[in-house]
Amino acid sequence: MADNIAAPFIPAQYTGEATTTSETKELVHETAAVTFFKKAVARLSDVNKWAGMSGSLSSEFQLTDLAGKVAEGPAETGMYIRIDIPGPGTNAGKGFDWVKIEQKEHVVLNEHQEVFFIRARPTEHPIQKSAGIAHFLRKEASSSFVLVRNGSTITATVYGRNEVPNTQTTDIGDKIRNAVVGSTGAIGISKLQWKALVKGLLE
Repeated sequence: MADNIAAPFIPAQYTGEATTTSETKELVHETAAVTFFKKAVARLSDVNKWAGMSGSLSSEFQLTDLAGKVAEGPAETGMYIRIDIPGPGTNAGKGFDWVKIEQKEHVVLNEHQEVFFIRARPTEHPIQKSAGIAHFLRKEASSSFVLVRNGSTITATVYGRNEVPNTQTTDIGDKIRNAVVGSTGAIGISKLQWKALVKGLLE
C-alpha cells in the first residue's frame, strides 16, 4: 500500500538498475502515528546524521549550500549533499561524490494519509561544474527518500532508480573509478546502508 501511495512521487524506471529498500512500523493508534511521523520527517531532513543511522559500512553524508560550504539544519530543495564513500573519490568532485536535492515535499493526501520525500540526483561539484557529473552514477539516476503514513502505519523507503555507472566522464581516472565502483557492489553497499537508514528513521 505504501508503494501505491508513494508511486506518483517516484521517477519512472527506464534504464539500469532499480532498488527499493523499505521498513514499516505499526503504531498503537493514529494519533501516535501522526506524532511519530513528524519525528521521522525531522530525522530524514537531518542529512548530517544519516551516517550515524546507517552503520559501519556507511558513506559519510554532509549537507552543503549552493557554494559547497558545509551547512547545518534541515535539507532544503536546491542544496547539495557531499558523499564520502569508502575508497577513492572522484577528481570531478574534489574527492567526493555529489548529489543535488531536486525536490523536498510534504504532501497531505487526506486526514489518514501523508507523504514526505526528499529526492536527490547525481550532479556536478557546486563550484567546479565544468568537470562534469561528480558521482559514480550517471545524472539519470535518482534516490528518493520517502516516508508514508497510512493511518497508524508508517513506512520508510529509499527508491533508487535508473542506476547506471557514470563512465561518460572525460577524466580517465574517474571513468575507471566509476566503472569499478558502479559495477562491484557500490549499489549493493548502498542498499545495505539504506536498509540501516530506513530502520533508523523508524526507531
